[in-house]
Amino acid sequence: MSRYFVRTPIVVQWLFKNVVWRMKDSKAIYLTFDDGPHPEVTPQLLDVLREFNVRATFFVIGENAEKFPELVRRIMSENHSIGFHCNQHLNSRKLDRLSLLKNFTPPKNFPTTALFRPPYGKLKIGQYHFLKNKFPLIGWTIMPGDFDPNISFQKKLDRLLTAEPGEIVVLHEIPNTPELIRAYFQQTEIKAFEKL
Repeated sequence: MSRYFVRTPIVVQWLFKNVVWRMKDSKAIYLTFDDGPHPEVTPQLLDVLREFNVRATFFVIGENAEKFPELVRRIMSENHSIGFHCNQHLNSRKLDRLSLLKNFTPPKNFPTTALFRPPYGKLKIGQYHFLKNKFPLIGWTIMPGDFDPNISFQKKLDRLLTAEPGEIVVLHEIPNTPELIRAYFQQTEIKAFEKL
């Protein structure tokens, strides 16, 4: 298990100024979901979001979008945003130039989007400078660790409950996330949620 920051440090946000880390002057929280679409999880997430009348942003993997185009259509038809999360979930820092170019180029039938988030949020400096002129790069303010098997459900929920207006939350299309966001919506006093 690699280490991760629950909250993106201010110094990282300052160094990568062209990445959107938070939405300034907003009263809403921005929920984002990475790594889908997933045939079982995506429908569950969409059902929970509809139940609580919340709009979110889905950063989808190109090869998953090609496998499950009906889920991409459903995400869009329910008024959520789509972002590109590369064709495969590979660490961009470890790719040669040709592999990188292939991974950063959306498939032919991928929905038009202006949003991009690299897998793991990782880019080399040269990749960052190249991509910042091609896409709006979307980071996150808070990562509750929904993917982390070493922390309890309650700890993940507690972290999620610390999200404040203007913050971008990164979650993942994995089996426990629909239950986590349902518990979050039932406990949070914040009612304003937006898509990017």
